[in-house]
Amino acid sequence: MGVLGERRTEIQARLDEVAAKHGIPGMAVGLLSGEETLEAATGVVNIDTGVEATPDAVFNIGSVTKMYTATLVMQLVARGLVDLSAPITTYLPELRMEETADISDITVLHLLTHTSGIEGDCFFDTGRGDDAIEKWVARLDHVGLIHAPGEMWSYSNSGFVLAGRIIEKVTGLPWHEALDTMLLRPLGAPTPVTLSDDVIRYRAAVGHARNAETGSLETTTYGRIPFSNSPAGSGSFARVSDVLRFARLHLDGGLTADGARLLPEDLVRSMQDHHFDQPLSLLRGQGIGWFLLGIEPELLLTHVGETEGFLSLLIVAPERRFALVSLTNAEQGLEANIELAFWVGSELIGITAELPGQRAAGTSPPPDDLSPFAGTYRRLGAAIEVAVDGSEVVVHTAGDRGALGPGPATARLRPISATVFRDTAGGVFPSEFLDFDDEGRPRYFHSGLRAHRRT
Repeated sequence: MGVLGERRTEIQARLDEVAAKHGIPGMAVGLLSGEETLEAATGVVNIDTGVEATPDAVFNIGSVTKMYTATLVMQLVARGLVDLSAPITTYLPELRMEETADISDITVLHLLTHTSGIEGDCFFDTGRGDDAIEKWVARLDHVGLIHAPGEMWSYSNSGFVLAGRIIEKVTGLPWHEALDTMLLRPLGAPTPVTLSDDVIRYRAAVGHARNAETGSLETTTYGRIPFSNSPAGSGSFARVSDVLRFARLHLDGGLTADGARLLPEDLVRSMQDHHFDQPLSLLRGQGIGWFLLGIEPELLLTHVGETEGFLSLLIVAPERRFALVSLTNAEQGLEANIELAFWVGSELIGITAELPGQRAAGTSPPPDDLSPFAGTYRRLGAAIEVAVDGSEVVVHTAGDRGALGPGPATARLRPISATVFRDTAGGVFPSEFLDFDDEGRPRYFHSGLRAHRRT
């Protein structure tokens, strides 16, 4: 018996404790260490029905789906059908964007590393047909760039939807069929399922969020994020066991559990390589799909998924042949996932990792004058007003929650370095001001993983 089996009772107790501490209705975790696996769950999948959460329940994995899309693209690279350095217009000659947007230099690699500059949150509802993504692409004719291609890192759902469309164009299959044919069946993993009609076949978790007026936890509705955004993670439901099968593919150099090769080993390593820096306030860097949670003393890969009422986390440590997937059905689930993951990593496996923004603290002293940071910053679907109040800045976000924007919110941020600010109320990800002009004013405010341009 390995360490997971020996400490199964302790792992279950910690899972129960973390879920209760953070007010999570239901939570499931899957662990892989060497050849040993462990699955556990706690709570309920739905507070209205009280149905028990079990390891075989499906949760919405959100943007962890981006790793599946990136892997599909790399399979096409291996077959010589896609070139990462080629302009995306090679595969999508029909793509038209806002007249001022120069897309000629945007490559496939830009899409997979969140560096294309395309406005990232284009949640156009184009129906549930096999042509939903094709129709979504046609709606980009009024969408522009938030920054020049390759200029900076800004989280982009749109980039992965376009990658999904490239998969469709090259294979002749709808994205969800390519996912099933090229990845899920060879892995022997029936999930993720991407059509809501299929979710009913499983013990399905329902998302939960706080009512803004009463503060009580309420169930959310399936399918608020349109089907057109499936390659970016709008509606993928999965069991922890099947996500572990996918993680094993990336731990074993592109081989499935039965020895079939789905990806060349060099392309698996390329996905894990550092391709672009993330802002100082975030993680160590960006791979192909993967976020680099750590580089030294060892490589740690991760991806987070967030949809309406769900939070998911996948962490992979290639040198340890270790993987963790943690799934929750509550909007506050990220803190719970991270707390459990960091406990497992440090206590059971001996892995140490930095929290987002940790490396920013102490790199430079906080500024004496905060006035250059004040101003209005925008991206598609959100406008942010930054004002100075003593030694802090007050950040008011205006957005249409009904249109899947961030929703209205106000926060107070305190500087932890010359450019990085942390919310005084807590939270996982700090914010950062970037790209200063000659007068010392930032051109961008990076918050919620996304760049907002000063207007």
